[in-house]
Amino acid sequence: MTTTTTAPAAVGADGYEDLLVTVTAGVATITLNRPAKHNALRQQTFAELGRAFDEAGSDPAVRAIVLTAAGDRIFCSGIDLDADGLPDNSQEWDDHTRGNAAIISKIWYCDKPVITALNGGAIAGGCNLAVVGDLTIAAENAFLSEPEIRHGALSPLLMLPWLMQFKAFNELYLTGDRLSAERAREAGLVNRVVPADQLLVEAQRLAERVAHAPAYAATLAKRAVRLTLDIQGFKAAQDAHRYIDTYLLASNGVTEKERLMSILAEQGMGAFLRERDTPYGER
Repeated sequence: MTTTTTAPAAVGADGYEDLLVTVTAGVATITLNRPAKHNALRQQTFAELGRAFDEAGSDPAVRAIVLTAAGDRIFCSGIDLDADGLPDNSQEWDDHTRGNAAIISKIWYCDKPVITALNGGAIAGGCNLAVVGDLTIAAENAFLSEPEIRHGALSPLLMLPWLMQFKAFNELYLTGDRLSAERAREAGLVNRVVPADQLLVEAQRLAERVAHAPAYAATLAKRAVRLTLDIQGFKAAQDAHRYIDTYLLASNGVTEKERLMSILAEQGMGAFLRERDTPYGER
């Protein structure tokens, strides 16, 4: 594997606050860089992800993309509920969910191969980011979790039923429990599980291997697969799921959901998570 590195500016690294972007041997590595916030996704992060994938996607020197995150515990904890505040009405919720889903969709439909490299937990919206790539490598300490059911919401996108065993999906989705990296591999969500200190080396190695294919052949292969899934209903299912999620997020009178959101607003995230997760016990 070559280790020649081009200047980060080749993919427009200047101006990013929430990301690090570098190019090595034809592979763009896009790194979520908010470790102090568990790499949570604020609106600025989504905007920068959109820009980074646009630039990597249009750069002829880039033949594959690795999406990873800083730190050694959390790949991405999902939406940053503190950074931008919560929407106040149904229209704002619709704008919020539509904008977030558009960025995940941009990554999903990217013409270049995308490898996600999970350095730790991938939670809620972070789980969507973890599985949106064509291939996924996970560190041994990584896990996947979509805990939204516990506080009266849904996953931002309903991707998992298309990517994993149905019974395993229901266990994950209806309990909010975690899947370890190894269990996620068994369920088809992860290709390889590697020691944490080898994660980026193995991701780069796999990306370079994928990048050997003629670029246009790889593009058409990806388009064919995405088109096949869309014919089967994938895109329509994502749109319908987003509408249902928006309705639930903006709903009034759902007593348990509103109680938990009040705890979040008045006592903070720690109290919210304790109140939400305590009934489920340790696992």
